[in-house]
Amino acid sequence: MRKPVWVVLALAVGIVAGAAGMAAIQDSPELEASLAVTEAPVEAAPAPEPRERVLLAWTSGGLPPELPAQVDALGAVRRSTVVDGDTVNLVGSAGADGQPIDTVTDARSIPLDALAIDPATYAPFFDKAAQAEFRALQPGEVLLGATSSLLRRSGPGAVLQLDNGASVTVAGVVDDEVVGAAELVVDRATAAGVGIATPRFLLISYRGDRVTLEREINALLPPKVGARYRSPDETPYLRHGDAVLPQALIKARFGEFAYQPPTAGRFFEVDPAWRAEHIVQAKVPILGKIGECHRAIVPTIEGALRELEQRNLAFLIDRNGFRGCFQPSVIEGAGISRHSWGVAIDLNFTKNPTGVASAVDPRVVEVMDRWGFTSGAEWLVRDAGHFEYLRPPRH
Repeated sequence: MRKPVWVVLALAVGIVAGAAGMAAIQDSPELEASLAVTEAPVEAAPAPEPRERVLLAWTSGGLPPELPAQVDALGAVRRSTVVDGDTVNLVGSAGADGQPIDTVTDARSIPLDALAIDPATYAPFFDKAAQAEFRALQPGEVLLGATSSLLRRSGPGAVLQLDNGASVTVAGVVDDEVVGAAELVVDRATAAGVGIATPRFLLISYRGDRVTLEREINALLPPKVGARYRSPDETPYLRHGDAVLPQALIKARFGEFAYQPPTAGRFFEVDPAWRAEHIVQAKVPILGKIGECHRAIVPTIEGALRELEQRNLAFLIDRNGFRGCFQPSVIEGAGISRHSWGVAIDLNFTKNPTGVASAVDPRVVEVMDRWGFTSGAEWLVRDAGHFEYLRPPRH
């Protein structure tokens, strides 16, 4: 079909005008600049810088003296802080009103799990509320963990008297999580006077790869010294000995005793009144009579051994390898043993002496874990036949 002449003419004019317009546009310096930008190679966006991470590092018996400075000098480390820890002994306390709270007699004292920090370097690892408490801590003052405050029946203004003659004033109470569930925390200026001297662990703020950082720290350790590493997601309490329940939480569940600290050897006597209230003779499946244990733990020991018996696994337990439950003692370089509360047992000890590779059957570990006991098989200093209370049974 033929188009009218006027339509053809209009199309022709449009084509000519469009061509002229395109020529004008193509000659435009603005377009050239635009095309130059558009056609330039597109650079890849820079990779986001790794976010800051936190790592706990500790070694059995205390950190090598030179390690904190060496770690702080590593390229990936943004900042770090070293925390000291030891057992201190309480002989008395009074409230802010001066009224006595704890009174210990007969040369006994109450063992307390204590830490010493540098408030300026320790505070940034925690939230703003905790930071304010740490930075306000003064020489001669202590912070109590929340559980410790309940045990001491004390708060700000209370005064604690220690067996070496030192006294400290409670400045505040903080969440257990920000002090590793320690019973009391002092600053470094106060540490020596109360008897805290052992560097226990490092908190490290770093960027980059954790595996690489751990490898670099391991290279700094003396021969035969191993380290344990944890992130905040892997342990509720950033402290040394993180595989076991902190002492304050053991006390809260099983009671607190006074003792006479050993002057030689590692064994001691606990307050007879506490012992009479909490420690009982026990008889359990497979092993029969096992002597004394904490009355609260006997049902779980019975339950675990009965399960092994019912699963026809009793042969995995050597009756002659049992080495006790209630044995008040200290662990060299580590504090008060959980045997002191009667909440740990040693099984198959003849096949699993302390410090050697485990010969304990994994099925025993699995059953004991279900009944709330942690195994020492993977500790830095292996204690494979040792099982101690960690949490209620899983049912």
